[in-house]
Amino acid sequence: MASRIPNDFIQELLSRVDIVSVINSQVPLTQAGRDYKACCPFHTEKTPSFYVSPAKQFYHCFGCGASGSVIQFMMNYGNYQFLDAVEELAASVGMEVPREYTHAPQHGEFTQLIELMGRVNSMYQNQLFKNSRSAEARKYLKDRGITQKAARDFGLGYAPDEWDFVLKKFGGSETDQQMLEKAGLVARKDNRTYDRFRGRLMFPIEDRRGRVIAFGGRVVGSGEPKYLNSPETILFKKGNELFGFRKALPAIKNEEKVLVVEGYTDVLGLAQYGIGNAVATLGTAATPVHIKQLLRTTSHVVFCFDGDEAGVRAAWRTVGATLPQMEDGHLVSFVFLPEGQDPDSMVREEGAESFRERMQKGEPITDFIFRVLLKKSDISRTDGRAKFAMEFGKVIEKLRGGFFRDMMLSELSKRTGLSERAIRNTLGPVESERGVSRALPTANQSLSLTGNFICMIVQNPQLVNFAKGLDEVAVLTDPNINLLTQVLRYIRSEPGLTTAGLVEKFRSSDYFNQIRHYASIKSDSSNDSQEQEFQGAVLKLRERITAQRNKNLLSQPHESYDETVLQEALQQLKDGYALKKSARTKQQIH
Repeated sequence: MASRIPNDFIQELLSRVDIVSVINSQVPLTQAGRDYKACCPFHTEKTPSFYVSPAKQFYHCFGCGASGSVIQFMMNYGNYQFLDAVEELAASVGMEVPREYTHAPQHGEFTQLIELMGRVNSMYQNQLFKNSRSAEARKYLKDRGITQKAARDFGLGYAPDEWDFVLKKFGGSETDQQMLEKAGLVARKDNRTYDRFRGRLMFPIEDRRGRVIAFGGRVVGSGEPKYLNSPETILFKKGNELFGFRKALPAIKNEEKVLVVEGYTDVLGLAQYGIGNAVATLGTAATPVHIKQLLRTTSHVVFCFDGDEAGVRAAWRTVGATLPQMEDGHLVSFVFLPEGQDPDSMVREEGAESFRERMQKGEPITDFIFRVLLKKSDISRTDGRAKFAMEFGKVIEKLRGGFFRDMMLSELSKRTGLSERAIRNTLGPVESERGVSRALPTANQSLSLTGNFICMIVQNPQLVNFAKGLDEVAVLTDPNINLLTQVLRYIRSEPGLTTAGLVEKFRSSDYFNQIRHYASIKSDSSNDSQEQEFQGAVLKLRERITAQRNKNLLSQPHESYDETVLQEALQQLKDGYALKKSARTKQQIH
């Protein structure tokens, strides 16, 4: 049985939460006519292009294209998942989030699984500190120099070396076993169910709210694999999470930088030496999601790798994930440790201050890129410089526009002797040019009749009161008709719906991004002119409906004609002519 949040609750929540107040608490806003503005929190800029509309309860940046409701802002700015954003906003206005239960596997028993993971985590912790069977695990921690305090601070535990330890404790029924499987705690093979983690030191992986969503298990003694992570579940996506992130947040804010390492024990060892701003990837390279999350938390990210070829390759993969996320003001650097060393062993050998100094002297991402590419090309030769410029150009293309990109172009020009103009001509458009343009079309420009109609009614749902005679709009063959019929149905079913509320209704739809775009298009029309323009669009749509209906009718075999239908069609043509004549008269009067 899966649960979801009822749409009625989402709409009620949006009506109680003021988007201006929420955003202003994070990004100071200033009033700009009917709206509020600020420098965008999602990209670096000097002139404000980020606008918040109280009427629409919607935000949009005309620079980078970021837009959405207050829920979307919480997700983008605060790195919340949808459910977490809703719960946070609901708590702020004293609302309790209800659940509807269905057999559809939507968000899947999220709350129940979170509670289950918490109980299992407590049991693992008790096994580590209160059971003689975990002596080997405690010895491993002691040998690594990890204190009991550090182990408790990070919630470490122990999974006994048994096939069914968790299964016996929490899998009393078939339903319970299914829940354990959904949480990634047990596995099935050949009709046999067994514990996934056995004989392992357990590292709980928490979300940003401190809830256990997965585990990393380090084998104690012999066995493979050395490290085993939870499989991906509805709670856990490996490429989205970082070990120790929640616990490191205060230190990251204080140090104004974050250190990214590769091992769980590295995070613990550094924390013991007072370096609490370290996080670890979960057995994989840093992903764009990781980078985005980190750069929203702090402007300076330091990656720590082994100094061998494997470490350099891992760092190069990180470059690919990092560059598209970088903006002016971001600092990214790399630290490569001596062979055979890791952050944990290094800080123990040289002490915290020396290790901090090592981090401070990390190699800037630009220098690392040049170093790697220069190894591949001999720039003392003409063909070598051309090859180097081509390879470096591929890197630069990943960057958004800004001073950082310009500086890299300038440096490339110096090293190759090629003019910046020549280099720019060989590159593709910058990221901001490939995305939403800065000068978005107004509602009556560059849009089809139905596109313009959707744009107007999305931005002002109350215009639906003027949308008469469109019951048969589905007969049109325009590609926007399916979206238009859904928009009309939603607005008519909920009087008082705001732009933000309408957008949220499409969150699970393929039309979600399209609706957000329509909500973001700039409109300079006053309310009066908007109504007049909308009524004109209604009239044109009704004419098209009548024409299409008559065309369909005339395409039928002669024997299938219906006299009544023909008379109705004729009357519709007359009515349409009268409406059109009336509209022209009104325009002449105005």
